[in-house]
Amino acid sequence: MNTADERLRAAARDAARIFPTGGEMPPLRLPDLASGHRRTRVRAAMSGIGRTRTWLSPLAAAAAVAAIAVVAALVAPGAQPSQKAGSSGVLGGGGGPGVKLTRAQIALLTATNRADWVTSALGHNAAETLTERCMHAHGLAYYPFFYRTAESATMATLVLEVPNASIGLAARQADGYGFYSRAVREAAHPTPQDQPDRETKYVASLPAKAKQRYLLALSGPHRTGGCLAAATRQVYGSLANARFAITGWGEMQGQLNGPVRADPAFGAVIAKWSACMAAHGYNYPSPDNLYNRLATRIGTALADHALEIRTAVQDYKCSQAVRLIATIRALQANHARYVSKALAGEVARLTRVFAREVKVARRLHVAGSQMTSRH
Repeated sequence: MNTADERLRAAARDAARIFPTGGEMPPLRLPDLASGHRRTRVRAAMSGIGRTRTWLSPLAAAAAVAAIAVVAALVAPGAQPSQKAGSSGVLGGGGGPGVKLTRAQIALLTATNRADWVTSALGHNAAETLTERCMHAHGLAYYPFFYRTAESATMATLVLEVPNASIGLAARQADGYGFYSRAVREAAHPTPQDQPDRETKYVASLPAKAKQRYLLALSGPHRTGGCLAAATRQVYGSLANARFAITGWGEMQGQLNGPVRADPAFGAVIAKWSACMAAHGYNYPSPDNLYNRLATRIGTALADHALEIRTAVQDYKCSQAVRLIATIRALQANHARYVSKALAGEVARLTRVFAREVKVARRLHVAGSQMTSRH
């Protein structure tokens, strides 16, 4: 499992609460993760029903809605399918020759630009800041949660169906994928999953009448008002823009990743990796299969650690030998090059919403906003 998995379950839960069925926004659903994916929960954003938070940051939602897209700049020779303007394979459909995206727009569509992930975090942080100020104006407490922009930027390094591709050789030689180390830490200091955050604990501690007053101020009578909605509108411009930035980015990545997976070159490079691994005694059909199976097998025995390290190192060597990551990145960049007019319009709209988020974050002096630039 890769870094994004820390946000996936939380994002799916939160989005379903944020946009309840029958409300202004539709719910977000996420397929179950493979077994063995146990990670420390990173709070995805502001959750709703049963908790107090009623909207979701684009950082979390984009990770949850789609498989994470990756760097488009590295184009591997021979890896590109023949998708040109005028072909029937224009991303987004609709017929016609398609619209050719710029390099910056491709980076946005493939979620490979660190600045875009930082912007997602800044938008969330700005809304948290505004919500806190609004609640304080009502004479009420509020405990915000802020993303670390440096951590958010790492989302751009993730690779479609290649878990933890960003782990270098030296790190693998020392600790494999980190399964053993996490198992040892968990054995020494067991921690329950999904521990409530400070805000959730605070609201849960309130008497019934005080809680009702608090939630009314926070989210309004139908969970689409109050301080949260006001903050959302100020950051994104409207609730519709918020939903688009929150789920739209991930949905666009999902549109891209389907054709990438279906491309013969994708299956071919995965098969080459599998053959390389088999030649060294490791029988796995794909990197994702390896990761999921190994995750359930590795415990606290030293022999497990040794096996994990050997496997992770060979995984790295085979990935390098067949140019696995470079090929997948090239395929994503190529499939994103020409898109339908409708999808091009969505990319342009997302760019405008992101630019607004940065502007608001800078005005509020949100940490990290001065280091973020738009395309």
